[in-house]
Amino acid sequence: MSKTTIPTGGIADDAINLTSKVTGALPVANGGTALTSGFVNGGNTPSFLAYLTSSQTIVNNTNVHIQLNGEYFDTGGCYNNTGSTVTLNGVSAPSYSFAPNVAGKYFIGAKGRNDTSNDGSGTTIQLWKNGSVFSQVRDTLDNAESMFIGVLMDLDGTDDYVQMFQYQNSGSSTVANGTGTFGGDQTISFMFGYLIGGA
Repeated sequence: MSKTTIPTGGIADDAINLTSKVTGALPVANGGTALTSGFVNGGNTPSFLAYLTSSQTIVNNTNVHIQLNGEYFDTGGCYNNTGSTVTLNGVSAPSYSFAPNVAGKYFIGAKGRNDTSNDGSGTTIQLWKNGSVFSQVRDTLDNAESMFIGVLMDLDGTDDYVQMFQYQNSGSSTVANGTGTFGGDQTISFMFGYLIGGA
């Protein structure tokens, strides 16, 4: 069988050295707009992952704000892991909220669980935007099943913020588990988000 080789300076070298050969702005077809944020120049910042460091009571038949006070990471410093409103990067961030200072489209996700030995007809994990439910995932409450929600949100970079809530109707209080170290067996409640593109 004959062996094919690619000479130096050919396609292989061009592909390997593409980064060094491309300079300036790339052309955009059909009068489009070049991407100026998101994956280019700074990655997916702001981004964060916050988690519950100790168990929190979820009272019956009530939307409960989850106090995600642990930060696994907070690139850009836009997550408030305290129980009071603070200003981060010029943006007012209510308690336990993500308030990015860059306008764009964000992927936001959350996971939670209501630990109980009682069943109920409904349990939800909710993502709230600016104090109102934006999206939620709902299921029957069967002992202690965890749920995940992931959505895309437009956040304006000036006053929008996101928080996590849980709800259950077992007839009595349940527990959202937390742990001091993210990734431990009891890391049940967490929320994360990152910029995916410009406004």
